Amino acid sequence: MTDLARRTLTAIAYGAVVLVAAFAPAPAFALLLLATAVLAIAELVALRRAGLIAALQALVLVLGLLSLWFLRSLSDPDSSVPLLVTILAVWAADVAAYAVGSAFGRRKIAPHVSPGKTWEGTGAGFVAAVAVVLALTVPSGIHPWAVLTALFIGPVAFAGDLLESWLKRRAGVKDSGTLLPGHGGVLDRIDSLLAAAPLVAAAIVLTGRMG
Repeated sequence: MTDLARRTLTAIAYGAVVLVAAFAPAPAFALLLLATAVLAIAELVALRRAGLIAALQALVLVLGLLSLWFLRSLSDPDSSVPLLVTILAVWAADVAAYAVGSAFGRRKIAPHVSPGKTWEGTGAGFVAAVAVVLALTVPSGIHPWAVLTALFIGPVAFAGDLLESWLKRRAGVKDSGTLLPGHGGVLDRIDSLLAAAPLVAAAIVLTGRMG
């Protein structure tokens, strides 16, 4: 099986689990977050030689998981689901960045931290994230939290990805783990989401309302 095939199958399985849990009763989502926390902490312990970067990643992990729970607990009267917006925007950014970067990427954005990332791919990821946020929220009105999310979710998700790449570089490993074929470890898969969730949660709290 090719690496692309492994990546695709793993992504489909991972995506199905996350989406089912997101719309399942709250205890099921809590169980997923708890399992994620345990697995991610185990990876961080193995990467502890990265020092302060590992500690910073641990902080992002805690804030990210708490924010995901906060987003899951919200009741949105306009049918714009913040949790779904966050998940799908991050996924869209990842897919667009990988596809465009692989096909057209020429200029490295952070060669010493993450050699595979390019300006072309990163830009495409930002655009994809904005498109998803707007597509899911604009039909029910222009919401202040959604505007802030559209503006910043791409860069913040990218920063989360870059932090985890820096963590691996400092620890001297290629992947944070081996649990997910073609993707590496749990942190490799959720790094962007962990950074994006607090942004969306903060946008909702700061604007004071969902609508």
